[in-house]
Amino acid sequence: MKSILKNNRKTRIQFELNEQGAQELEQLMEATDVATRKDLFNNALTLLEWAIKEKRKGRIIASLDEKEQKYKEIEMPILSRAAKNNVSLVIK
Repeated sequence: MKSILKNNRKTRIQFELNEQGAQELEQLMEATDVATRKDLFNNALTLLEWAIKEKRKGRIIASLDEKEQKYKEIEMPILSRAAKNNVSLVIK
């Protein structure tokens, strides 16, 4: 996959969502008090980048219930594939 950004130029990215996906996006924006789709996307991308780095270190990504001392690991095919993939990430 080629880099989207070259020489710090901005590239417009568009994608289509069905009505349910668009509603979910709006609900996420409202729930997180994010003003723009760009901000929501950037936050989601930051979280995904972090999760990929952690998986590559052999760590699990999980939600911890401190009171019960239990955790639930998130299972996402994208994280499993990224953990096995040797393509380097150029992340700030």
